[in-house]
Amino acid sequence: MLKRHPLSVTVDLKCKDENVLHLTFYYLMNLNVLTVKAKVTTAVEMTTAISAGDLLSPDSLLNCLYPGDHGRKTPNPANQFQFDKVGILTLSDYVTELGHPYVWVQKLGGLHFPKDQPQHTVAADNALSASHMELTVKLLRTRLQSRLALHKQFASLEHGVVPVSSECQHLFPTKIVSRLVKWAAIPYEDYAELPYTKDVIEASLAEDTHLYYMALIERGTAKLQAAVVLNPGYSTLPPVFSLCLNWKGERTSSNDDNIRAMESEVNVNYKELWGPKPGYQLLTNQLQRLCMVLDVYLETEPHDTSVEGPKEFPQEKMCLRLVRGPMRLKPFKFNYPQGFFSHR
Repeated sequence: MLKRHPLSVTVDLKCKDENVLHLTFYYLMNLNVLTVKAKVTTAVEMTTAISAGDLLSPDSLLNCLYPGDHGRKTPNPANQFQFDKVGILTLSDYVTELGHPYVWVQKLGGLHFPKDQPQHTVAADNALSASHMELTVKLLRTRLQSRLALHKQFASLEHGVVPVSSECQHLFPTKIVSRLVKWAAIPYEDYAELPYTKDVIEASLAEDTHLYYMALIERGTAKLQAAVVLNPGYSTLPPVFSLCLNWKGERTSSNDDNIRAMESEVNVNYKELWGPKPGYQLLTNQLQRLCMVLDVYLETEPHDTSVEGPKEFPQEKMCLRLVRGPMRLKPFKFNYPQGFFSHR
């Protein structure tokens, strides 16, 4: 049932920086579908970052190249009848061995399967292949470059360094005290169990095809946890952050309006943080902005007069107004080149 044709086709996509994406296409004769296996050869030896494990793995590298195309199910509706006959439950159990039957792979091979009624013979059409070739190759190149850029950034993040390029320095003040102390990959199940990620899951912004990470930012006794969803289509689609601040209790967007405002600084106003095209620095700029807004949050907190001694977080940032409105929102917006903080 799952027999492959003895001939396969390998396409090597070379990028300007000498990195190569190797794609091997197979044809499953009885199922009448095409599958692909991917492998990456890098021009220089990559520093191994533990959290970057899934970035270049053949199983997730080409996930959702086109929205919703995760390559786990067969695109040919007629296959289900064939599976039922021999007791195969789903093709996803075999994709590691056979390759992924993405929809774009069928189109490159000229195959189109109508959804409504299964047809036993689908003829290959050259015109269909030609119409999809250019865009697909472009998307494949972009995907490889974005993953390699992330791979490089993760190596820095694991050492507690948030890399900010010279073109993006103006987005942040010169002095930021809060520091990234931990960056690690987490499984989807762990992410879904966090009490402060429910809104993201309910909004269908977190699916099992996405990649999940946990960042920990600290300043003094305050610890800010950030759960991050990285869409496979990064950086066209931005990462989504959910925050939880442990300082004098647990503060999340559900019980603290300013934590919600900090989330919107990175999730809603992300377009300011793209940096130079094609915007692969978005994630690190978002993390740096989180360090910055945590500083503002802590420095604008009223001083507890019952505690003797100096204030734990002396105010170093220049703010036009400390709070505004009935929600007592803090001034999170950094104004360059004047160097002061104001409300949005």
